[in-house]
Amino acid sequence: MTPYFFIYGLVASGILICFLGDTTLRRVSQALYCVVILFALALFAGLRSPNVDRDFQDYTMWFDLIQSGNAPLIAWIRDPAFAVFSWTATKLGLGYAVVAFTYALLGLVATWCFAVTVSMQRWVTLFFYLLFCQYYIVLEMTEIRAAVAIPLMALSLYQASQRRRRQAIATYLLALLFHFSVIVALPLLIMLFSGVRFRSRGWLAAMIVTGATASIAMRSVIDLLSGLYRISEYLNGGAEENDLRVISWYALAHLLIIAVPVALFWKRLNLHQRMAVLGSSAGLMLFIIFGWNTGLATRILYIFDVYWLLIMMMILEKLEGNTRIFYVAFLAIVGLALYCKSLVYIEPYSVFRAWDARLVQPNSGAEWGAETRAAQRLPAIELPREVTQS
Repeated sequence: MTPYFFIYGLVASGILICFLGDTTLRRVSQALYCVVILFALALFAGLRSPNVDRDFQDYTMWFDLIQSGNAPLIAWIRDPAFAVFSWTATKLGLGYAVVAFTYALLGLVATWCFAVTVSMQRWVTLFFYLLFCQYYIVLEMTEIRAAVAIPLMALSLYQASQRRRRQAIATYLLALLFHFSVIVALPLLIMLFSGVRFRSRGWLAAMIVTGATASIAMRSVIDLLSGLYRISEYLNGGAEENDLRVISWYALAHLLIIAVPVALFWKRLNLHQRMAVLGSSAGLMLFIIFGWNTGLATRILYIFDVYWLLIMMMILEKLEGNTRIFYVAFLAIVGLALYCKSLVYIEPYSVFRAWDARLVQPNSGAEWGAETRAAQRLPAIELPREVTQS
C-alpha cells in the first residue's frame, strides 16, 4: 500500500503552505501545489489497473458497449456525461484509461474550486487535504462519476446562497448529468432560491421532528419505491453485518462536529455556512433513518460530508494563536484516520497495462453490470453502484 501513502504525503505537505507568513509567497505556493498535486492525483487514478477498485470492470463494460456500437439506450441516458466522454474517446481512438484520467482530473479541479471558493485563502490547502482524505479513494479511485458531481453540487449551493441563481442552476444541472444521486440536495437548493435564510436554530429542531416522523413512515414508502427503476439499486442493498458497528461512532463524530457551531457561534455564521450546518445535519439524519441499510445510509452521508468537513474549517477560522495550531494538528490526524479507513475498500496499487483491457469483455445490455454485483460484496462506503438492468 506504499503508493497510496506516497500520494497522501504529497497532499499532506500542502498543510505547511498555510503557515507561510508572506501572502504573495503563499498564493504562489498554492498555485504550484494545485497544478502539481491535481495532475499527479489524476494520473495516479487514471493509470490504475482493473484489479485496484471494485467498480473498474463495470465502467469498462459500459465503455466497451459504447465502443462496440451495441450499447442499449440505458447506456446513453444513464448519467449521460459518462456516455458522451466514452463516445468521444472511442472516436478519437483512445481507451478507457483516458476517460478515468479525465474524470479524476475534473473531480479534483471541481474539489479545488470548491475549497478555494468557500474557505479562507490561507487554509485552502488544508481544506483540500481533508476533502482528499475523505473522498479520493472512494470517488476518484472508485466512483468516478460522483467524484465530479458532489463538488459541483456543493458549488451550486454556494452560488445559490450568493444569489447567483443562473450559475447555480447551470452548475447543479451539470452535476446531475455526471451523477443523479445529487438530486438529494435539491430541497436545499429550492429553499435558497425561495429566499430562506436559515437564521434560526429552529430549522434544526424542525429537521429532528421531520426525521423522527420520516423514520416511522419511511419503511412503507420504501416498500412502494423499491421496485422502481433507478431507485431500487439504492434501496435493495441491505445491511452489512460488519458495517453496523460503524454507525454509532461515525454518527457520533458527525454529531459532535455539528454541535460546535450550533451551540457556540450560530449567529456569526453567514448564509452558506448555516446552510452547510443544515446540509451536514440532513446527511446525518438520513444516515440514521436508513441505518438498517448501511449501503444506502453511507452513500447519502457521503454526499453531504463535504459540509461536515467544511464545518471543521469553520471552527478553525474562529480560533486564534496556539489553539489554532493545535487544532490544525488535530485536523491532520482526523484526515489521516479518514484516509486509512478508506483504504479498506481498495486493493494494492498496480498500473494499467495493454493486456489488462482483454481481461474485461463487454456483455450484452441485459447482463451489463449484473455479473460483477453477484461476484463481490457491495462496500458500504461506496456511493451508488454502477449500471443495473432497467
